[in-house]
Amino acid sequence: MGDIRQHFDDEFKRRTVQHMQETGKTPSEVSKELDIPVRSIRAWKKQFANTGEKSQLFVDYERLKKLEQQNRELQEENEILKKAMHFFTKNRD
Repeated sequence: MGDIRQHFDDEFKRRTVQHMQETGKTPSEVSKELDIPVRSIRAWKKQFANTGEKSQLFVDYERLKKLEQQNRELQEENEILKKAMHFFTKNRD
């Protein structure tokens, strides 16, 4: 069986990075301590930078993903409305 993928909320990630900064531990040490892949810890460190907040790059990326999803949904709705319009105008003749 494959490994179960773990998901962590932003607060947990932020606290992990904060813990790393306060204790001076490396991502490898924290990875072993929390039993989380080191690449995840390193990504969180980049993601939350020195401020403890998400970097603007990740915020913009998340916003872009939401806008792309919204765009897809609106395009689908538009296609449905076009088909409905053709259906109802066809029956009027």
